Amino acid sequence: MANFQTGLALYFTIITAYVVAAFIAGDRLTRLQLFIVNACFVIAAGIVGSLTVLIFARFFSFAKQASVAEGAPLIDFRWPLGLLVFAVLIGCLVFMWSITSKANRHG
Repeated sequence: MANFQTGLALYFTIITAYVVAAFIAGDRLTRLQLFIVNACFVIAAGIVGSLTVLIFARFFSFAKQASVAEGAPLIDFRWPLGLLVFAVLIGCLVFMWSITSKANRHG
């Protein structure tokens, strides 16, 4: 579970850095710079997000096999977690697109 929490924290650190960079400098990036930043983001967030989901899936399978004490329900949220990771990644790209398209309309 600690590995899952670390992975999730790292994922949201990457997300936060991208959104802050998009907000601060997104409207000043050239097309090449935008491609490089987006590609690095998709690769990094995709890898860390996927690993985070896989780490939780592994934890869930181990916890399911172990005897769980009464009062501590085991909740399987592998699919919602995977969808969240994907939706946040797409949302960040849409945010960057909105920043850069606004700059193109006004510039």
